[in-house]
Amino acid sequence: MTNSDSRQTLLMQVTRAGFALDDAQLFLDTHPCDPGALAYFQQMSTAYKEAMNAYSSQFGPLIAALNNDTAYWSWISDPWPWEGGMN
Repeated sequence: MTNSDSRQTLLMQVTRAGFALDDAQLFLDTHPCDPGALAYFQQMSTAYKEAMNAYSSQFGPLIAALNNDTAYWSWISDPWPWEGGMN
């Protein structure tokens, strides 16, 4: 698996878990006491956090709040899109 394939795979995991988490949240807005939905929400919340951490540890944070670098602002280290980044 190439670095690009790995990045796409991890990003897809983040996307799927995030979508499922949002969907569960919307369902819970109308069914707040459903134990199955609450358990599913917790499961997807864990999956989302794990996917975000896995992506961030290999490719850097997807959102600024996940930036763990204290010595410098790491966002500027990668190539910009017009320099071939994000491919």
